[in-house]
Amino acid sequence: VATSSAQPLKMRSDSGMRLALRVALFAAIAIALIAPSMAIEEPAQSKPSKPKGLKTQSAGTYIAQFLKPKKQEQEAAVDLGGFILPAKMAWAVKTTTYFGLWYFFNIFYNVANKKALNALNLPWLQSLACVAVGVPYIFLVWATGVRSTPNLTKKQIQQFFPTVVLHSAGNVGGNVAFGAGALGFAHVLKSMEPAFTALFGGLITGQWKHPMVYATLIPVMGGVAYASASELSFNWLQFASAMVSNIGFSLRAVLSKGVMAEWDRKVTKTDGPNVFSLLQIGSTFVTIPFVVMFEGWRALFPWTHPNWKEAIGKLDHAGAMITPSYLTQQLILSGLAFQLYYECAYLALDAVSPITHSIGNNIKRIVIVITSVIIFGQKMNTQSMIGSSVAIGGVFLYSLATEYYADVAKKASKK
Repeated sequence: VATSSAQPLKMRSDSGMRLALRVALFAAIAIALIAPSMAIEEPAQSKPSKPKGLKTQSAGTYIAQFLKPKKQEQEAAVDLGGFILPAKMAWAVKTTTYFGLWYFFNIFYNVANKKALNALNLPWLQSLACVAVGVPYIFLVWATGVRSTPNLTKKQIQQFFPTVVLHSAGNVGGNVAFGAGALGFAHVLKSMEPAFTALFGGLITGQWKHPMVYATLIPVMGGVAYASASELSFNWLQFASAMVSNIGFSLRAVLSKGVMAEWDRKVTKTDGPNVFSLLQIGSTFVTIPFVVMFEGWRALFPWTHPNWKEAIGKLDHAGAMITPSYLTQQLILSGLAFQLYYECAYLALDAVSPITHSIGNNIKRIVIVITSVIIFGQKMNTQSMIGSSVAIGGVFLYSLATEYYADVAKKASKK
């Protein structure tokens, strides 16, 4: 009797927790979408004629340049004929859209990616899908003139190649970590990436940050350690793979910055989205041999792989039947969403300050952790949630401290 009465209580507790997590998820997304709009200080004007001396652009120009982000001070008011949309409001509409799509595609990618990994357990194939599926889209936006085609010399391609290899390593490490354990905890482990970036940045360039910047990394590492000690699904494969991903992506950031500092980016056409596109194309060729090496040539034709055949007919986490079309959809959708979420992240970065972008990135991690708990039912105990929160909060403090002391150094150099 005691057991039967305890079961409904447990079910009610689980449903209450899921409801609370859904509320938290929607609140986090709402905060992320509102954050860029906080710069608006005046309501939209409804005057049919534009104020004297006001710089405006037509609605057609605004829409045509929607994928060309501008800083707030660079955006012009939009003349809609009947009224003038203030520049701040026009900028806020753009940035809110960037952040909204960034979150949408990121959630979509993580869910589809985890579904494919759970069903097939082929992390190298999944890593190839992440970089290869978006390649046709890349060539399409270049061919149609939506984005300028990069123009690199042979020497620049050779300089860029190590960055491509590091991007590939970071991508594979992340996918192994996502497949080896709880998705939410994998993102907590990956929140340590700024610590590696700070360390490698100092070792490679010799330019060390203010001691207080490094002090903010203590809660990041401490939070991850505290959460790891109690994580129900902790395993060393996930931990090691996440660290490989952190090292790969942090070295990519440091080395690519040094390489491209010598380029005339107006000539090479290497803005943020184009650099990522080049990384995706290069990583496709780098990853293919390793897919064959670790998962066999059949992984390149996944419908012939034993894991594919074994997955057919099973049920996924939600009780849905796994079919060939199910697996194909997860592979394609995860790869396309991966490409688009990074593109939107770069658009957001170009439109806002690094701090605003960092806030959005930290909220994104919280959203992913909550989403994984809701969708995949992956539980986190109290200690794990506290440690995760401390780690993510530490990353935010690191961003604030980095920006603050960078401003201090700039002001000091002008004196």
